Amino acid sequence: MEGDSAYIAPLLNDQAVPVTPSMLDALPYFKGADPADPQVFPGHSPASLAKFPPTLLISGTRDFAMSSVIRSQALLSQTGVNTELHVWDGLWHSFFSDPELPESHRDAVIVKFFERHLEHWRPFETIY
Repeated sequence: MEGDSAYIAPLLNDQAVPVTPSMLDALPYFKGADPADPQVFPGHSPASLAKFPPTLLISGTRDFAMSSVIRSQALLSQTGVNTELHVWDGLWHSFFSDPELPESHRDAVIVKFFERHLEHWRPFETIY
């Protein structure tokens, strides 16, 4: 939750600027987790990051996590992971999960990413 997007995004979304940034342990899915554990936060472990598969990162310029998404892409790239970063102007956190939003279909980014990176993966093929 580092970077300025945690402060700027609320303003852009007609909310008040937080006095302090959100901390990871304030998020429900990090409750009770140790942020130093690479399985919780692999950004602290280049060895863990290097094991990531090709990774697609998507954000909007009004996403409170945009700075974290951009930082994640940089860390993954530094360890040699094949990454793609796409940032849509004026959109918020998880905008792509709304199927009614035209931008969630623009260029079919997610579909094309998986077509490129899963073309050789055949989960149901039996190998003898």
